[in-house]
Amino acid sequence: MQDLFDLSAYFERIGYDGPAAPRLETLCAIHRLHPQTIAFENLNPLLHWPVPLDSRSLQRKLVKQRRGGYCYEHNLLLKHALERSGFKVAGLAARVLWNHPEDAIRPRTHMLLQVDIENDVDGAAAARRARAAGDAA
Repeated sequence: MQDLFDLSAYFERIGYDGPAAPRLETLCAIHRLHPQTIAFENLNPLLHWPVPLDSRSLQRKLVKQRRGGYCYEHNLLLKHALERSGFKVAGLAARVLWNHPEDAIRPRTHMLLQVDIENDVDGAAAARRARAAGDAA
């Protein structure tokens, strides 16, 4: 189903106009823009509506309908976009410790992504410059 992912529509949704290349600079820009433009929203679970997590459903809801989503929806949409851009991405499960002791063993109810970037020395330097410029602004 990933072949059906409309990367250009996703980029338009988040306001990204750079290259679709697996570089650190690209990752930093997408990682910054995604949460700035796609809100956290959990209305479907609250209303007891289904929350389909396939690529087509995620694009319809978060990109075309311009709605938000919760962590699995956000991370899966981002995972599809990054993979289409050439990144190696792994979905991971995580425990939320908010309002719980640090040593609490909670269920893995959250998703996060691990993105591998190989030998992108130029991109790493550009990303540092972009962060420094952002900090100075």
